[in-house]
Amino acid sequence: MLFLKFFMMATACAMFVVAAVMVGLDFYRTEQYNRLLARGGMDEVPPPPKPIRWRGAASRVTRPVQSLAQAARRVAGGDWNARVEISSRDELGQLAAAFNRMTRQLAEQRDRLVQTERVAAWRELARRLALELKNPLFPLQITVENLLRSREQQPGEFEEVFRESSRTLLDEISNLRTIIGRFSDFAKMPPPQLQAVDVNELVRGAMRLFEAQIKSSGSAPINARLELAPKRASIQADPGLLHRAVQNLILNALDAMPEGGTLTIATSAYSGGVCLEVSDTGKGLTPEECARLFTPYYTSKQHGTGLGLAIVQSVVSDHGGRITVASEPGRGTTFRIELPAEARPEGGAAIEKTAS
Repeated sequence: MLFLKFFMMATACAMFVVAAVMVGLDFYRTEQYNRLLARGGMDEVPPPPKPIRWRGAASRVTRPVQSLAQAARRVAGGDWNARVEISSRDELGQLAAAFNRMTRQLAEQRDRLVQTERVAAWRELARRLALELKNPLFPLQITVENLLRSREQQPGEFEEVFRESSRTLLDEISNLRTIIGRFSDFAKMPPPQLQAVDVNELVRGAMRLFEAQIKSSGSAPINARLELAPKRASIQADPGLLHRAVQNLILNALDAMPEGGTLTIATSAYSGGVCLEVSDTGKGLTPEECARLFTPYYTSKQHGTGLGLAIVQSVVSDHGGRITVASEPGRGTTFRIELPAEARPEGGAAIEKTAS
């Protein structure tokens, strides 16, 4: 994109130079005629030069340059199929041909990059899914083998072993169902059904789900703080999807503070939308962890599918919002979400990671 910006600046300068040269040439010829007229009589002076139609001449040069600049702007805007018509074999024609080759190569490189990213994503999905399914499959195998061994070697105790093994089998099957359900939910993220949503009320509703966990005497002490905007923070959003994203961020913050700490949720209004921040005072994240934080199936936790923050990013993207994370090891993490008042589902979410 930097090359395209430079190219457009160069074409603008070229058009200015061409126009200046044409004007200067016209002025020079007129001045020469006036000097001849001042030195001699009218019989010695040739007829006045015809005015150079510099505008027409300049347009023949500047028109293809303008076409190049327009095509460059289209490519910069994401239209990789922009091409320039080649109408001559001179330097401008060669420049147009070079531009067409450049855009064609850029499009081919983009397609190869997309294909490579898709293959890498599917490989990561297969690796993660195989790992998640392998964990419960091993106890299933052991349990069935114990059943067979008990029936052959200890027929009298088979009923008791069968009851215990049945409970183990049912627990592990339920675990498998949960794992598959999480992967399925992520794959079937529905498009947002937009309606007026008060972000402050949505945050209060999400926090109510965790009140029992936070106030439980058996859990680490958590100080929950709400710093909500004084005025109604209303946007067009899908309340279900947004509630799920906030819930995932709260759960992530609580998991980051196994020894206790402070959970802070703040909302504020800005020009054109609402900002939502979820902060914890946990151990924080390294720059490497921040770089992979929103990658599906990546997790730094001992237990987890690595889909929670990926779902948050997907929800923000579907609302045309922006999500950032700032973290410092030993001092906690803050997730910041900016949502426009009018959702732009096609906009995509910008992601920034900052770690000290």
